[in-house]
Amino acid sequence: MARSGYVEGGDLMLYIKTGSDASPVYQPQAAATNHTITYSGETKERVTKDTANGAFSEKKVTKLSVQIKADALVMFGEGFTYDKLVELMKKREPVKLKYGFANEQTGDKYEEGMFVITSLEQSSQAGEDATCSATFDNTGEIQTVTK
Repeated sequence: MARSGYVEGGDLMLYIKTGSDASPVYQPQAAATNHTITYSGETKERVTKDTANGAFSEKKVTKLSVQIKADALVMFGEGFTYDKLVELMKKREPVKLKYGFANEQTGDKYEEGMFVITSLEQSSQAGEDATCSATFDNTGEIQTVTK
């Protein structure tokens, strides 16, 4: 059955692949509070003498990129906690991410691809929960997959 209505923020989740390629297992980011996924296009600009007196340029998208920003509470335990993300970042290797519905149904679409961790930040204000933020930039193609 197709989904209808509005999408609640809590319905979407970021997953990090564990296990082998033959038997992939996706674990959710631990204690997630917010995810932002941004698609960007790099353009090439072309201005010619006969294009409206050079006042307007023509543009062509030459490259696409995807960036995912993930915010979470810092916690102890299993799963993809801040400590695990630091460990992954120090390895300097891409990780496979999946971004889509937490409770997938047949016909749902999700985004999947390889990403590098480009930044990690932890904030620990007195009297507040400690939080962390991670930024992932794609490396290679991001695919839209239908379950």
